[in-house]
Amino acid sequence: MDKIDFIKKDIYNLECSVNGKLRNHDVELVTEYFMAEQKKNEAFYFKIEGDGHDRFSRCFWADATSRRAYGFYGDVVVFDTTFNTNRYDLTFAPMLGVNNHGQTIVLACAFLSKETTESFVWMFEEFKKAMPGGEPKTIITDQDAAMAIAISIAFPTTFHRLCIWHITSKFSVKLPRDAYNEYWREFQKAIWDTDNKDEFDAKWNIVVTKAGLTDHPWLSSMFDLRESWVPAYARQFFAAGMSSSQRAEGSHGFFKQYISRRNSLMDFIIRFERALSHNVKKS
Repeated sequence: MDKIDFIKKDIYNLECSVNGKLRNHDVELVTEYFMAEQKKNEAFYFKIEGDGHDRFSRCFWADATSRRAYGFYGDVVVFDTTFNTNRYDLTFAPMLGVNNHGQTIVLACAFLSKETTESFVWMFEEFKKAMPGGEPKTIITDQDAAMAIAISIAFPTTFHRLCIWHITSKFSVKLPRDAYNEYWREFQKAIWDTDNKDEFDAKWNIVVTKAGLTDHPWLSSMFDLRESWVPAYARQFFAAGMSSSQRAEGSHGFFKQYISRRNSLMDFIIRFERALSHNVKKS
């Protein structure tokens, strides 16, 4: 058994060594690509950082078109990090907006090796360096504690709106099955068909009481956070028609046609740019 464990450990160490060498070579290719793009257009912005041990940690980039678009359409940004798209398990983190035709546009992108507050702050600070016009008025994300703290640090004047789509999709999981089947429509009416805060509070409490869920921990936590996601509480904040980050989810579905988890960083970026170009031609 000891010999088998030793062999397994050797194989694991070899895989880590090979993977590390491949990643370092890949980062060199990406750096060369970004530098070539910047040489073609000096408005191309990028930043690549290591972890202090000669290992890739994160990168950020925004091309000239995206930077210019932010000046016109940067009031609302959708940020989503639910997309692991390469062989190194790095998180792909796009920041999206919407133009005057209602089309989703990519404003900036990053790869992150860690989804920590420090990583998100770094990305948001790079975003501010790259973009004209300062902070967005509204940023829409899912419920990530590290991300929320980072937003409060990097974007102190930005309204942080939680994604309704992410929240409402959890009702079927968080609620008892019978309660969900019987009262989900009433919860939807409370969320979507109320015009002011008092009306929402009243309808929500009626449904929760009827369902016997007044002490339900998750529902209570969602009610406490209602100012961040319920439309009746956020009407004063401009959202450009993006009430949730479902736009980001839809974009992921499109890009998955071009992207595989077997991709290297360079493969990903080439396929990603191809997907963007294809999307622009179709629109």
